[in-house]
Amino acid sequence: MAAGGRWSMRRHLRLIPAALAALAFRSFAFLQVFGSSDQSARLVQRRNLLTGIVGALSLEAFTPESNAYMQRKVAYPPINKEDPNRCQWRSSNIAQANAQREKLQDLRECKMAGTNADDKDIAGALLNKGDFTKVSFKNGIMTKAVAEESNFEGADFTNVVADRVEFKNANFKDAIFKNALLTSSDFTGVNVENADFTDAFLDIQSVKILCNNPTMKGKNPVTGADTYLSAGCDIADAGQYNR
Repeated sequence: MAAGGRWSMRRHLRLIPAALAALAFRSFAFLQVFGSSDQSARLVQRRNLLTGIVGALSLEAFTPESNAYMQRKVAYPPINKEDPNRCQWRSSNIAQANAQREKLQDLRECKMAGTNADDKDIAGALLNKGDFTKVSFKNGIMTKAVAEESNFEGADFTNVVADRVEFKNANFKDAIFKNALLTSSDFTGVNVENADFTDAFLDIQSVKILCNNPTMKGKNPVTGADTYLSAGCDIADAGQYNR
């Protein structure tokens, strides 16, 4: 049997105990309690025990091994460097919220410094290792884009919707994120020196990552905003985000 088949069989076998426990729980958990107080107490204890078993078996069934497929990296298609029109901003006209596009927007390794992407919908685009220095993305949509190791130095993300974006190891020196929606985006290893996060919508995890970043310092050369304070790191230091 192939390795993939064996893995699939193991994964399904691990689900059997949880399924059986769930059926048992359904049978007993909602029984009405009758009889003496001792009988009622025993039935309640059995319900609680069964609930604990279901939880334990569920955790066993959904281990990192069985969910390994969720941790796999993206399998990128080859870059078509023969396409003379590849490195251009193009908006999508369908299902922007889910990053669906008529055609993949592949801007990997593109040299687009100084260009204008205002109001553009580039949701789901690939921007890895591209040069987007001083690009204006104002009022645009970048939902679910992938932009690892890209250069956004001096870029303007004012009012941008950039949730669930892979920004890992990107350069945001001097960038502006005023009033940007940045929830669930990955800022691991980024350079944010002199960046402005005034009124940006960040989730707690992103705030923790950014505020522990050694480059979280300086003032934005355009807005004058203090980088550390604009992201609310002073509040994080006070313990407000540790609850």
